[in-house]
Amino acid sequence: MTQGKITASAAMLNVLKTWGVDTIYGIPSGTLSSLMDALAED
Repeated sequence: MTQGKITASAAMLNVLKTWGVDTIYGIPSGTLSSLMDALAED
């Protein structure tokens, strides 16, 4: 059985969704760029 790999940002978004979070706030910058990419892909 092969396990798929996901980024930490994608994993965080999955957790936030299971918690019922539908809005997050942040200033897009280098620190949040991987999170912003995961949001764009979702």
